Amino acid sequence: MKKQKITILIGVFILAWSCSHDDSPNAPKKNDPKVDSINSECECNDGIDNDGDGLVDWSNDLGCTGIDDCTEGGLATGSLENGWTVIEPASDTRIYYVSSSVGDDQNDGESPVTPKKTIASAMALARDNSSDWVLLKRGDVFNESLVIKSGALTNEPFVVASYGDSKERPLLKTGANPGIPQVLSFQNIIVSGIAFYAHTRNPQTNEFVSYSGSPGFYFFRKADNPGNNLTIEDCAFDFYENNIVQGEQPPQNISIRRNIITNNYSDNAHSQGIYMAFCESVLIEGNVFDHNGWLVQAIPPFNNAEAGGQATFFNHNFYGTSLHNATFKGNVFSRGSSIGTKFTADNGPGSASAITLEDNLYVDGEIGISMGGNDPIASYRFKDIGIVNNVMLNIGRSKPTTRGLAWYLDIDDWDTGNVANNLFLNQPDAQIGNTFAIRVSGVSKDVTIQDNTIYNLRSGLPLLGSIDSNSDKSNILFKKNTVVASNFNAVLMGFPTNVSNYTFSRNSYYSPLTTDKWFQIGTTYASLATWENLTNDGASSTLPAFNSPDRTLEVYQTSVGGSASIDGFIMAIMKQSKFNWNTDYDVPTINTWFREGFKVN
Repeated sequence: MKKQKITILIGVFILAWSCSHDDSPNAPKKNDPKVDSINSECECNDGIDNDGDGLVDWSNDLGCTGIDDCTEGGLATGSLENGWTVIEPASDTRIYYVSSSVGDDQNDGESPVTPKKTIASAMALARDNSSDWVLLKRGDVFNESLVIKSGALTNEPFVVASYGDSKERPLLKTGANPGIPQVLSFQNIIVSGIAFYAHTRNPQTNEFVSYSGSPGFYFFRKADNPGNNLTIEDCAFDFYENNIVQGEQPPQNISIRRNIITNNYSDNAHSQGIYMAFCESVLIEGNVFDHNGWLVQAIPPFNNAEAGGQATFFNHNFYGTSLHNATFKGNVFSRGSSIGTKFTADNGPGSASAITLEDNLYVDGEIGISMGGNDPIASYRFKDIGIVNNVMLNIGRSKPTTRGLAWYLDIDDWDTGNVANNLFLNQPDAQIGNTFAIRVSGVSKDVTIQDNTIYNLRSGLPLLGSIDSNSDKSNILFKKNTVVASNFNAVLMGFPTNVSNYTFSRNSYYSPLTTDKWFQIGTTYASLATWENLTNDGASSTLPAFNSPDRTLEVYQTSVGGSASIDGFIMAIMKQSKFNWNTDYDVPTINTWFREGFKVN
């Protein structure tokens, strides 16, 4: 039977119900070539309005989180199902449909068969501070920006999402204009499944016009305005200058999930994949950040020139300033201009706190994680930090600024932190002598560094340790870490003066260097025996029998049938979307594969 949504306007009230027929043009057809690999027994592709909200199947019902989702309703808006945010209409939700291919702005926009043609026309009807939805037809191309409005409540948000039986996101080609122009007051918003493309800034296409550009999105909380409950999910932002969330008052409850954020650059200013400042309760999960902050490699001699979109050390995949209660989980940070995730906090002790980076994948760029950096403003700027279960590899590979760095994790001015179960892998380039896995600096205390594995890093520096005064450190514990330089003659552990204020327990070391050069105190090498006398480490000095330590992204690509290269991996993972989700490119799956290789037989 056909599913029709019939809407009757009575004053300002809207009554909506569904009638059932079997020939709806909006319900996915059985054996439709656009809809492949569908389980026809699932509620989200059975042609029935199972939850009675007037919306049918994955192509129209945002309660369906995918083509194979078997529950059309039953979960509240904001719940997660199959990794995606569930969105259900409220009792007073008005839905407006927009299609650039078949729409007309003279239409009412109230059904998929009478869509508006432009986003602006639909937005003119949608109410601010309401639970209204504006849905863009998948596969369509729009030459306009998205001017967003606010929602009513946390569970009754304003929604911009998509509809239709294509699996391709609707594409907004905004040129030099912003994807989502600056918003000074915002609350209860979900933007889901939209691609934004600054097409006139991509010099690899014939649409290129100039380097002139704008942010992909810019949410700025003006003083005394609301600025909370923002979710951006399953979107793509390509070739913008920045993406920004900040404010005169802290934006709160910001969720950036499963987006593709790529190729941001500027020829006259700093540029980040995302710049986020003074935000509270932040979730950055499952995103791909790639090649942000630069269009081209810096031209020697390096001087931070921005002309032509050159890489500088001011530009990063993610830049966070004074964040509180922020979680970064399951993301890819690859090929940034300088740093994968850069954090600063310049307002005294504890001016950034409760930041957790868990199960992320870092590839290339110059630096993986910098939690500190800049000129030290005060002691203990970072409070309660967790860096756990991450995988970092091939840092320094593409030399964006030409400086020849491969810094994996930089710890600076921490008060209480845990660095555990991370893998720091694969830096084989002889031209990058400035390499380290973990460095503790600044004024730091109560930091535990445990159960990490460092493998196959080529360096002229110690792979683990500190570079400044130990008197500024207290209660720093290195426990049960494995430091292996099996292929290269690297010093394993180094400190500038002595090792007081540090504790060492049952770490494992191995290098082909003679054991009298495994450690360095100041300018003097120390043998394993000397190290034991100094530290009572109880260290192991045999090469661990790892299960499969030569695992690389190239090998992973081969194992899943992809192109055996890092660039091939990045191209594959950038294809991820709600309706094209490949579990082989889910970061926890990838990281688990690497961790299996470093289990000890």
